[in-house]
Amino acid sequence: MAFRPLLVALTLLLGPTPQDDEQPQHPRCKPCDTTGLVACEDRIHKGVDLGLEGNLLYCSHVADCEACGGTGRVDCERCERPDAAAWLERARECRAGAKARHAELEAEVERALPGGESEHFRLIWDLESMKVGRKRLDRHELLHLFAERMEAVHARYREVLKVAETEIPDGSAMAVWWLPADHADAARRWCGGSATMGVKRMGPKPFFSVCGNRSHFADDTDLHRYLVHNAAHLILSNHTPQQWMGQFKGGAWYDEGLASWLETDLAGGAQTWCFQEQDARGMWGGGKWRVALRKLVAEDTAPSVSQVLQRDVNALEMVEQATAFSLIDYLISRDAAKLPALGRQLKKKVAVRDALQESYGLNPLSLEQAWRSWVLETYPKR
Repeated sequence: MAFRPLLVALTLLLGPTPQDDEQPQHPRCKPCDTTGLVACEDRIHKGVDLGLEGNLLYCSHVADCEACGGTGRVDCERCERPDAAAWLERARECRAGAKARHAELEAEVERALPGGESEHFRLIWDLESMKVGRKRLDRHELLHLFAERMEAVHARYREVLKVAETEIPDGSAMAVWWLPADHADAARRWCGGSATMGVKRMGPKPFFSVCGNRSHFADDTDLHRYLVHNAAHLILSNHTPQQWMGQFKGGAWYDEGLASWLETDLAGGAQTWCFQEQDARGMWGGGKWRVALRKLVAEDTAPSVSQVLQRDVNALEMVEQATAFSLIDYLISRDAAKLPALGRQLKKKVAVRDALQESYGLNPLSLEQAWRSWVLETYPKR
């Protein structure tokens, strides 16, 4: 993990960090790299890597330090930098607000919750450790790693679909638990449901809970894909108009297709299958969806597009969800900027035929013909 060493998540709220401010020029200072800020050396931080504190507005692992206000940084005594001191004070105020929001969750369960808040996500991270690559990361390291990964989902969503920040008004909350009982309690408390696997509350202020231990996820790769997929669902449901489209016919293909597309794009493959009552996971097509779908199209055994477009989330079969992914893949290649307009129509329960016609000038039949030709031309054979 290589996060920037300062509070970069705060720059949108507070303005440039001191090292980004080129005027006026300050005498070079090696201890603080001429930023006016150095790592807090209070004993409460013993054994904690403060270099991670660059991507969270609030981190429970450093929050209780009075010396730095939970920022992990204090004024450099060798520099005269009033601008750095003022920036740090604003950072502390921002952290205090995030800490209060986290405390609201803790008050509901009447116990401390390890976690934090990034620019677009509130996170509860209860897994003690997990091997990532060749290194075993502890709870603190995993919190920052997955905050970075979830922010990547938000950034990629906005980048590909050309979505303005204001179009996604609320942050998303995600809780990853070690014990099934904690997940079950969180699912009932904050999502209004229960399931062995993940449970989501969609729409405004979305919330997702899952038990992330080894009985459910084989490794980091497995969990990473699953959380990317579900973060995409939360963001889409919060994208105005705030509505979960997967619950009704005509919307599930878009909802699942886009989540699987982002899962593939950011986590190297898709393997997450969403149902209302359960989540069955498996590597359909050996994890190579484009190869597997090209074979189905070439053999004329791919699901009917009209059929896929009318499924709700409970009825989508695995191969149909993979087809939905591919339809989104095609529409993104055709014109990704039109995809949000299509999504808005579907959220309003406009018929798929009419929504496709208005957004892309296609109907289900012409979409199927164009999609099949595109798959054969662009997807690899192996």
